[in-house]
Amino acid sequence: MKIQHKIIAIPLAVMLFVSLVTILFLEHTLRKDLRDRKVAELTTLAVASLESLKTLEALDEHEDEQISRSFQRLATNFSHAGDIRVTYIDANGRVLGDSEVTYDKLSHLENHLDRAEILQALEAGKGVSESYSDTLSLNMVYVAVRSDEDHFTDENSHLAHPIIARIARSELSIQAAINEFRETLIVTGLISLLAVLGLGYFGSRAMNKAVMSEQSLLEQRVNDRTTEISILQTFGALLNACSTLAEAGEVMKNVIPRLIPGCAGSISIIKASRNRLDAITSWGGEWPGAERFAPSECWSLRKGHQHLALEHGIQTYCQHWAESLEGNQTLCLPLIAQGETVGILHFVLPDGEGFDQSQGLMNSIAEQAGLTLANIQLRDTLREQAIRDPLTGLYNRRYMLEALDQAHSRVERTNTEIAVLMVDLDHFKRFNDNFGHDAGDHVLKAFSQILKESSRNEDIACRYGGEEFCIVCPSTNETQALKVATRIIKGISKQELTMNQLSLGKVTTSIGIAVYPGHASSMDEVVKLADEALYIAKQNGRDRVEVIQLSGVDTSVSDEIEKLECS
Repeated sequence: MKIQHKIIAIPLAVMLFVSLVTILFLEHTLRKDLRDRKVAELTTLAVASLESLKTLEALDEHEDEQISRSFQRLATNFSHAGDIRVTYIDANGRVLGDSEVTYDKLSHLENHLDRAEILQALEAGKGVSESYSDTLSLNMVYVAVRSDEDHFTDENSHLAHPIIARIARSELSIQAAINEFRETLIVTGLISLLAVLGLGYFGSRAMNKAVMSEQSLLEQRVNDRTTEISILQTFGALLNACSTLAEAGEVMKNVIPRLIPGCAGSISIIKASRNRLDAITSWGGEWPGAERFAPSECWSLRKGHQHLALEHGIQTYCQHWAESLEGNQTLCLPLIAQGETVGILHFVLPDGEGFDQSQGLMNSIAEQAGLTLANIQLRDTLREQAIRDPLTGLYNRRYMLEALDQAHSRVERTNTEIAVLMVDLDHFKRFNDNFGHDAGDHVLKAFSQILKESSRNEDIACRYGGEEFCIVCPSTNETQALKVATRIIKGISKQELTMNQLSLGKVTTSIGIAVYPGHASSMDEVVKLADEALYIAKQNGRDRVEVIQLSGVDTSVSDEIEKLECS
């Protein structure tokens, strides 16, 4: 059974049950009340009829027949007062008169001394009973009242005193009243039933419509929530696959507007120095906030939790908003991972509507974004530590070998050349012995900066070990490599090194060059040849560049360097 049918059937069944019980109870009460009233009425009539017997006192001296006829006539006359049966009975149970039978049949009536109401009247003065009348073939209510014995005091009387007047009335009037009452209740009940059915029907339709509407709304919410969860899962998977902050910013720029339509937003990352935040991406139109700002300009970083610009009637905008946002709701959410704040997620909703419903989703986005950005920063840090030399900031030997493999693959595809420069500081051990290792570290840092400035953007400068360095130059021939080497030698020769206001003098460097595939057939071999060229440069007096030749050292290198210096 459907719920709307139950809504009608259950109240209807309850109403029918209550109505039935009510009818039975009211019918019983009405019947009792009517019977009590009828008994009271019949009692009054019986007493009145006994009063009429006083007119028959003079007849007691007459013959029995005359007395009987007088009682019969009195009973008949008294019955005309209403729809009643009047019977007079003496103390011996003989019927003296009966309004429902003729005089000649009185003698044939049975003795009434065994009747319940007669016995009660003789004993208590009044008797009441209900029984079936064979004479009238009806159920009757009998009320018998005993006469006052003082009415008849003559011992020679023909009557056996006391006289009992019995008034009877059929129960048809009671049943008729009950039937009328029952019909009234049935009609009223039917009208109420129809009203309940009508109300139940229309109520059921209204409720069914409301249920369908609520069900449709719930289904829409479930579908929307399912879509949100699906997009969040995709969002999380894409973020976890990102390897750089730029990639993560692009994913957020594409996905977040799908989750929160009509809402502009941005993500800012805290720099390692912890004194500035930079925006990495934004969406939802032109961003009204600053691209860079200090942590103290954002209330969410000050409070350590989210900040709503309009809350409880209080308007408090952060200082990093470059444009006026009067009347617009903004939300700043700190991106926290493992107890450390890595950035801020900003949202702007122009009209502010629906902001409360979206805050849970915004918090979920902030959690996912915070973890992802922290992981990316951690990976970047670990990667930098793995590929960078901690003293000079240059790439280490491990990264150089990887770069050589990548450059080799590019050369095979583009049919170009790779130059490898092996660079070494001259007499660096003696420099350490004279000035100490701190001074040596200072020189290595300064020289590393010169390598960065003298190299091209595509060149890869690495610390090969100790005071020896290596530069991998993709898509570079011998002449181009000589230019790079010349810039390095000129740069270090012009550098006046000092530390703690103490002059360290000048240092020189020697450089060996080998080119793939002109000088070697593999990456390992070209590095080895470049190292041999460096050894030759040291043998030839240091502070110079040598290019490896298959038959020995190229004697024209010095001339080439002079031409490059002049140019």
